[in-house]
Amino acid sequence: MAPRSLQQRLRRLKRVEDPAPGLERLEEELRGRSGGEGPSLKARLEALVEATARREPRPRPPTPAVPLEELVDGMRRENERGEFFAVDTSVHLEERHGDVPLSRCHTIGPDTVSILAAEPDLAGFDLREAVYLDTETTGLAGGAGTAAFLIGAGWFDGERFRVRQYFMRDYHEESALLHALEEDLAGFSSIVTYNGRAFDVPLLDTRFRLARSRFALADAPHLDLLHPARRLWKARLESCRLQSLEVALLGLRRTGDIPGDEIPHVYFDWVRRRDARMMARVFEHNRQDIVSLAAVAVLACQWVEEGRAEDPRDVYSLARVLERAQLYERSDACYRRALDLGAGDLEGPTLLRLAWRARRTGGYEDAARLWERAGEAGEWEGWRELAKHHEHRTHDLDAALRAVDRGLRLAGEGLGLSWHVTEGFRHRRQRLKRKKARRRSS
Repeated sequence: MAPRSLQQRLRRLKRVEDPAPGLERLEEELRGRSGGEGPSLKARLEALVEATARREPRPRPPTPAVPLEELVDGMRRENERGEFFAVDTSVHLEERHGDVPLSRCHTIGPDTVSILAAEPDLAGFDLREAVYLDTETTGLAGGAGTAAFLIGAGWFDGERFRVRQYFMRDYHEESALLHALEEDLAGFSSIVTYNGRAFDVPLLDTRFRLARSRFALADAPHLDLLHPARRLWKARLESCRLQSLEVALLGLRRTGDIPGDEIPHVYFDWVRRRDARMMARVFEHNRQDIVSLAAVAVLACQWVEEGRAEDPRDVYSLARVLERAQLYERSDACYRRALDLGAGDLEGPTLLRLAWRARRTGGYEDAARLWERAGEAGEWEGWRELAKHHEHRTHDLDAALRAVDRGLRLAGEGLGLSWHVTEGFRHRRQRLKRKKARRRSS
């Protein structure tokens, strides 16, 4: 291939990406504005190449890592197992976390937690005497290969809520971290977590066992708020994640928060580069989780004690919680209040709960009226129970057949009822007709 001429090389140089406007001016100056011949092509090419080289961006030097102590107000701690990093913070109980003052913990009755969690073993559980735990881990799947690199513990101390965070700057600091945690938890006999029964506590128990120790609170009275929160608020809220409850219930929105699924990657990057800029956000995420955990626990207990629900879906959910705890008078009052507020899609289930309660207390006529209203609201169980009531209690076979026909009509409206439901109505209809024929013949 023939070598390129100087003119071709010059034209190619001018076509490079992002050409600098100054190169065209330089070429004009080299040619000469007076109309003379100017420098040779070779001289012009060399001058343009030199000018382009001067304008090429140089690679930026790497940004220096920011030490952890500059962004996180903590300190290095040492014990007989080695070193780790710890952070201590606190908030006054009169300071609102969103819309909830933590000072309301002083007014919660001793049996409220057991009602909330539907666990009689938690009778006497005192939120002020428990430790609130949350972990940030190297993975979300759990297992022996997952470590808790940051553990947050919170507790009520007089008129303040204190949070202590235990951080292992590298893997060899885990033993010292766990030893310090074990010593601090010795003063507590109960714990509060959010999904900790399935994740945090088994993980900590595994890490302690691998360190030839034992997590002392593995079998302690444990309020796991995830399931009570779902029972109270799932009917209204799309998500019952702790951060979702912050927004919907506490009126709190985090700024600059880091998503939980990114936290393991942040820690791995910290181990490699020792840059604390992202890790500082993980500390704040964990601290917020601990304080929000305490605030949601206080709020949930308030709902149980004071019936603070206003949305009919929340009122229905609270009634279910109270019914589960066998507080039937209070649950009946909540069911009726939900109907007064306009239960919407929950009208049928609400009527069924009231009907079953009426039947248990011997109010069969009230139960029959409620079953009929539930059936008219689209609940096939209402027609089935009404048919059974008339067949076996009032012996009104015609009324029982009418209820069965209404149930079959409902089943044929494309509601996706199972084959067993439809066949149950048909079988009952045939039996009622046989009974009616025998009665007529006798």
